[in-house]
Amino acid sequence: MSGYLLITVHWLDDRYHGVIGRGGPPEWPPSPFRLFQALVAGVARAGKLDTSAPSLRWLESLPAPMIIAPNSRPGQAATHFVPNNDGDRVPDRQGRLTGKKFQPTIMLGDPTLHYLWACQPAQEETQGVVAAARSLICLGLGVDMAFADARLVAEEQINSIPGIRWLPKSGTSDGGRTLRVPRVGSLDDILRSHQASLQRIGDDSSRPILSATERPRVFRGVLYTAPGFPLARPYQVFALRRVDGEFFPETQARLIHIAGMVRHAAIKAMDAKNGFPPPGVQDPKKWVDNFVAGHRNGRENHLQFSYVPLPSIGHEHADFGIRRVMIVAPNGHEADLQHLAEQLDGRELKREGGGEAPILEYLRGDGVTRQYTGSSKRWRTVTPVILPGCDDRKPAKAKKLLYAALRQSGVDQPCQFVWGPVPNFPNGLSAHSRDRQGRPIGYFRPDHLRRFTAVHACFEFENRQQGPLVIGAGRHYGFGLLAAVDDV
Repeated sequence: MSGYLLITVHWLDDRYHGVIGRGGPPEWPPSPFRLFQALVAGVARAGKLDTSAPSLRWLESLPAPMIIAPNSRPGQAATHFVPNNDGDRVPDRQGRLTGKKFQPTIMLGDPTLHYLWACQPAQEETQGVVAAARSLICLGLGVDMAFADARLVAEEQINSIPGIRWLPKSGTSDGGRTLRVPRVGSLDDILRSHQASLQRIGDDSSRPILSATERPRVFRGVLYTAPGFPLARPYQVFALRRVDGEFFPETQARLIHIAGMVRHAAIKAMDAKNGFPPPGVQDPKKWVDNFVAGHRNGRENHLQFSYVPLPSIGHEHADFGIRRVMIVAPNGHEADLQHLAEQLDGRELKREGGGEAPILEYLRGDGVTRQYTGSSKRWRTVTPVILPGCDDRKPAKAKKLLYAALRQSGVDQPCQFVWGPVPNFPNGLSAHSRDRQGRPIGYFRPDHLRRFTAVHACFEFENRQQGPLVIGAGRHYGFGLLAAVDDV
């Protein structure tokens, strides 16, 4: 008999601390793979791994489940200082502290989460999953204490479950959030990772801490969508630093020069000969050429990294200098972005013609970054949008080109907007490329975009839109960067 396998998780608190990768943004909803890891840890702790293994292998073979989650909002980020894992070689504990950022997701309402798999389970398999669910003790970090249960439900019972429905989606990588889902082999890989961690720390098995190189890696990324829920493209932010650790401010007019330096560093870091491309890339040379360097090679649905310098805005004394750079990836490529960020952290950029160049330093987020990554209905351009064509000074044509720029960037919802050449922020540069005497002004532009119209614009969307938002023909190197007006 067909039906649904339902695993329900209840937290003891209304806060969840799981994140995507090292220092990454909060992971919400918790991925099915994270639940699978928690089930394996629970049965292993209870000494029931051998009896539960057949049911867990059956569970990992199922298609991606539906997730029903409570509404949520990001909590306040805080940095805690904890000792490094250095084997306690130095007796002075205070001298070994390192900062770790924690940002909880706050659940609004009942802190309960549901996972639903469409299946035809046998009695033995169901009983094994029920036993595994009842062994679960936390979901997220160690502070996220929880308990769970599992049962079979009919399709008509699903409609009565409250919460936001996150549905797995196939065939596209736009407009959703990629979550890790177990696949065949996930259980064996988790056990391998655990065994490797025990061997890494010798005979003392009281601290089974996984090393970064031995974390489980057998899972698949599945795109999840929820109706009306604002979602962000994955991003990583770097500060531009001097050797002494101070900010290295660049002038805003050199937008494309900064983006080009970061792009060059990314190509070098990912090159198969001299760098370290992500594991699993079948053709590293082609991947670097298309995805990292951004060469289209005639492809229509082209996916690539975007290198977006961030002007300093957000307070009355902001000078619009560029001290930060954001790398934005298409949805579904969080792992590639995380890998690139780890390789670029601490790398010195190369300035064309020589001279002092900044060093990239991984930045977990600050007040300036939040201007670009908020959620709002109203957005304003910080750098001008380069329209995908020339408007011939015709308002109707400019309006069509602005709509086209939004759609090309994955923004497809009703909105109203106004546009013009005047910047929206103090100290910003005009959208004009030349003054009345024909002299170059404003931002330097790539040669292939100089003939296109550039404008500043203010947008008001029908629904909240999640940042970062970069639109237009120059979006891959920082033109068309928008900031939220009422950031939350």
